[in-house]
Amino acid sequence: MAVESTMVSAGGFAWQDYRASNTGMAILYGSDPISELPIREVPEAGRQSEVESEPNYETGTFGCYSCARTKIRSTFVKSKIRYLMFITKYAGTLEDYQGRYFVTGFYRITKTADVKRHHIRTYAEYSCLDEKVCYALRAEESRFVAVADAFEVTPQALKEWGFSGRLTRQSRILMNEEQTAKVVDYLRGKADIRAEYVEETARLQPNADEEDEDEE
Repeated sequence: MAVESTMVSAGGFAWQDYRASNTGMAILYGSDPISELPIREVPEAGRQSEVESEPNYETGTFGCYSCARTKIRSTFVKSKIRYLMFITKYAGTLEDYQGRYFVTGFYRITKTADVKRHHIRTYAEYSCLDEKVCYALRAEESRFVAVADAFEVTPQALKEWGFSGRLTRQSRILMNEEQTAKVVDYLRGKADIRAEYVEETARLQPNADEEDEDEE
């Protein structure tokens, strides 16, 4: 079993302790084109439901606030993987980095929760209706860095990780403990600016200006 029976209530979800090896999985997310930071894509007004709020670095979770990639999360849990790493093709404002792939952050997962009922009750679109369980993941450690400090995903790196083909949002790259440690240790050696990610994401939200006007 990948989880223990110990139940922990947090954020409205029943979290279970999660046992895993120190292996990793890397997945892709889209970065925002109008930010210097490699934050996730922020939706334009009227498109909130079309853009995933993942990785949800505000809460250190994955799968709570979006039902996308159910099977990837299921594979993560069933394979007893510890580290979830986030790759993006940088689309931000720093020209020297545009179009290049980077691991910008990671989660060290220690909790899981079955969020199938929450997804079906809450969202108009969900992919877990036919799944027995829809896992959400929660991190004990969450770290995100500036693009200049990120781990570049070169063709050589992909080859070493055994990945071929084109990176898409459905891609998942599985890493052994040695490969995982190389990336995680690299990022741990850089400044963690997750708070800046959170602040920048909030600033660019479509309703941010309206909220500022209301406060005035």
